[in-house]
Amino acid sequence: MTSKWTSNANEATSLRLIGAPPPCDGVFHPEFTYPIFGDAETIYGYSDLHIRLSFASGRLTPALDVSYKAKNTTTAAKIDDVRATMLEYLPKDEVVTPDALEALAAQDTRGGSDAFRPHGERVATYTRTPKPKARSSLGSLFSARSRAGPTAPREFHIYHATWDTPGFREWHARAQILTLFFIEGASYIQGDEPNWEFYTVFERVQTEEGEAFHLVGFTSLYRFWCWPGRTRLRLSQFLILPPFQKQRHGAELYNTVFDRMLADPDVCELTIEDPSEAFDGLRDACDLARLTKEEGLQQAIADGRLRPPIERAWSDRARAEHKMAPRQWSRMLEILALKHLDQGSMDLVRAYRLQLKARLFRVNREVLSQLSRVQRLEKLQETFESVVDEYAELSGVELTDALLDAPELTLDAPPELPPMAKRAAAAVIEHADDDDDDDGEPHKRARVQ
Repeated sequence: MTSKWTSNANEATSLRLIGAPPPCDGVFHPEFTYPIFGDAETIYGYSDLHIRLSFASGRLTPALDVSYKAKNTTTAAKIDDVRATMLEYLPKDEVVTPDALEALAAQDTRGGSDAFRPHGERVATYTRTPKPKARSSLGSLFSARSRAGPTAPREFHIYHATWDTPGFREWHARAQILTLFFIEGASYIQGDEPNWEFYTVFERVQTEEGEAFHLVGFTSLYRFWCWPGRTRLRLSQFLILPPFQKQRHGAELYNTVFDRMLADPDVCELTIEDPSEAFDGLRDACDLARLTKEEGLQQAIADGRLRPPIERAWSDRARAEHKMAPRQWSRMLEILALKHLDQGSMDLVRAYRLQLKARLFRVNREVLSQLSRVQRLEKLQETFESVVDEYAELSGVELTDALLDAPELTLDAPPELPPMAKRAAAAVIEHADDDDDDDGEPHKRARVQ
């Protein structure tokens, strides 16, 4: 079969939110289609294939249109039935024609009593003021912004729902395919599990007839029982749709979830299921901003609690209070300790370096234990430098050579350390039993991270 008859599934699939405020109503493409079309993300048997999957921007009623220039009718190879394959992942009884979807979306956009409204309890509201766009002109660049005119703030609401929320189960069935398109490794959530809860973000637009709502993103969380009678909340899926990305909606959603979790006495901590690199960055920025403003932690910093090596008993008590998973709490303390580290003190620098390497060893001990001592120290130093560079970018700290320089490697006995560094060094030399995984479970994959 020649390349004429093959199509990249990601490029062939076009998505739209019909009725969303411009420019959020434009076409965008999925990041992943392998859950639907296989690992190669390739569709065979068509030339100039187009899969147009559109949704009413609030209620998410879908419309599917599949077209192509030609179909290979001479090959003996199996031809993919694109429409049938897509319908396996959509609630078939709710798929409408493109014309019917346009009419439904128009009704929702007008607002009024028959328009879509989000399901569940509204738990947060915030606004965003779009940056004005300058008009294309040969005039002065300095007057471009004034020519663009003022831009009205846009209003967004966050809602909380469960399977018991009227209408939400049906809405979620329409939304699930979006997780396959944009969350690597995502799978459909089964509705027979009662412990799921959800947060959704919608833009609210005031209309002459009422108000209209347009989906921005959503997240799903699961409650696990945690001894002795509390629950651990695990964030499973987190999605801000591409037309609304890079506008800090993700931060608003994450902070809302975290604030409500902190206020819930039944929850002992929030964990994250297999976070992506992008989500890790969002989480780090939000958690660091929250802790930086927290009075109790600022007092602890003033009292010298973050001078390395950090006292384990105090750290455990503070972590329980802030309900963070062990690994994330350690990272936040390491960043804050770096911000307040006197890099002119060799004792403090060495203690900080050894304490961070101790945690890195615990996280990656399955791999590192297989290396020779010299190789292990080299790998720890390499990983340490990478992590500290990340911390410096997050915190704005300027790193000194004294902190980054690797100690001279030797096969002889290690040199005598200052008392402040001995306790931190012991954690590197010994194979500590601490577990830093977000879910409190042993690591299943061996990797240096």
